[in-house]
Amino acid sequence: MAAMAGSKVESKEGSSKRLSLPVIIGLMGGAVALQVVVLVVVLRTFVTPPSGQSLQQHGHKEITAEATANVPTGVIVPVDDLVVNPRGSSSRYVLVALGLEVANPKEGERLRRELMIPVRDRIMSVVSSYSVEELQTVGIRDSLRMRIRQELELLLPEIHLRNVYFSKFVIQ
Repeated sequence: MAAMAGSKVESKEGSSKRLSLPVIIGLMGGAVALQVVVLVVVLRTFVTPPSGQSLQQHGHKEITAEATANVPTGVIVPVDDLVVNPRGSSSRYVLVALGLEVANPKEGERLRRELMIPVRDRIMSVVSSYSVEELQTVGIRDSLRMRIRQELELLLPEIHLRNVYFSKFVIQ
């Protein structure tokens, strides 16, 4: 019996050192609440400008005409899907679809009706002059966009081409 009494004492001591489930849940909830409070304080301090200050005083720039210059103001003429083999490849291809921004509806209609075949041909020539590796490099779309625009301006001097937009660019 003495042995049984001793084991009861040991089990009571061992269980008193362990945390109960409600205590663990309470500690976890408190930790989560503390993290939320810290996050709110950080966001209010560093993201939201203090009241009474302009965005510029807090380090934010105002939206200028330059920032909105990429918004189309003319007419966009779609150039449907073009499938092109890149330079040096017979098994790989590039799928490209574009939008050409022109100054006015009259130019857009003329481009659609009379000039689309030479435009498509020139775009295909430009894209096929690049290798697959070149087409996969970072920033290629911007340089490709500029080159297509230059080539089309040479082809169509009477059309005021404002911009070239990619709607699809897929390498397979």
